[in-house]
Amino acid sequence: MNRWKAFAIHLSLSLVVFTCLLGIIVWAWYPGVLFRIDGGWAGLKLVMGVDVVLGPLLTLLVYRAGKRGLKFDLGCIVAAQVACMAAGIWIVYQARPIALVFAYDTFYSLAADEFQSFGKDPAIVKDFPGSWPKLVYTELPESEFGVEVAYLRSQFIEEPLFMQTEKYQPFPDQGDNLFRRAATVRDDAAELVGESLIESAEDCLLSRFVSAHQSGFVCFDPESRRLTSFFPGQS
Repeated sequence: MNRWKAFAIHLSLSLVVFTCLLGIIVWAWYPGVLFRIDGGWAGLKLVMGVDVVLGPLLTLLVYRAGKRGLKFDLGCIVAAQVACMAAGIWIVYQARPIALVFAYDTFYSLAADEFQSFGKDPAIVKDFPGSWPKLVYTELPESEFGVEVAYLRSQFIEEPLFMQTEKYQPFPDQGDNLFRRAATVRDDAAELVGESLIESAEDCLLSRFVSAHQSGFVCFDPESRRLTSFFPGQS
């Protein structure tokens, strides 16, 4: 067997592993539009660089039929590839959003370390129903005056509304009433993003969106309970 055949075999096996990892990242850790806007693609590139590129290339460089110590060299390459890939997957897993918190008129995509930075236990969301990331909302007063008071209080105590975990509630099956500021959000989005683009989201529940990676506006589909479209812009 020549080095190109060894390279092809290693690349094929790596692609099989990568495809499995891709499915986990896209469907379980960063579902829907989150893969593109909340770090999933960046994490995938990290894994792809190690799993699909680095390992097979090293095999191509060191493989020579009949070479003394070839098995040891290949074993070291595979071990290094597995270790680096495991480290990359762990980084992507740790950075994944564990909660989509709706507060006032905005979805906040939050990873575990963001809860920890506010002194909160990320495990607070694990008992909420549904798949990950957990879909919750911050319960606010019914009146606009009460909401404004809650917002001002959050600024005073330096605990934003989206991080007031004691007020978290499971997202209702019909969450239309939570989007009562949708008209104002749509007007702001049309001004910042463009009227023609926002018209494509005519039938969705439009919300602001903030994460560690992006901010803008998103469409929420109440049937699938997922964010389906993203419009970049300072929300």
